[in-house]
Amino acid sequence: MRLRTALGATLAATALTAGLVGPAAASAGDASDGASARASFTVWATDVNVRDNPGDPGACDAFPSPGNCPVVAGQLQPNQSFEAVCQKQGQNVGGNPWWVYITRGDSRGYIASYYVDHPDNQLPGVPVCGS
Repeated sequence: MRLRTALGATLAATALTAGLVGPAAASAGDASDGASARASFTVWATDVNVRDNPGDPGACDAFPSPGNCPVVAGQLQPNQSFEAVCQKQGQNVGGNPWWVYITRGDSRGYIASYYVDHPDNQLPGVPVCGS
């Protein structure tokens, strides 16, 4: 099962458990019981690409990198918050091999953890994708 399918199923199950319906059901932080709570972070850099690969999402999910995730689905600016869904290792950026699957509004995809405004390579409280 591809990661995105699993993520979608998890979001749908969380929404059903929380009793949510409609488009807001899949957005982070909507459940009052905390079941869908995710860690929120910001980036320190300008124009941080949110990367995706709609034509071959499995390649992006297997090893996040600009080559495997060539489509820029959005960009983040300094101090813009995003929700971290999960993280996994991919192409090393700035000495950091971790990438974070994020959501922000309609943007979903991977960003290099190097650009997250946090001192550690791996983000606390964010599960490893696929575990």
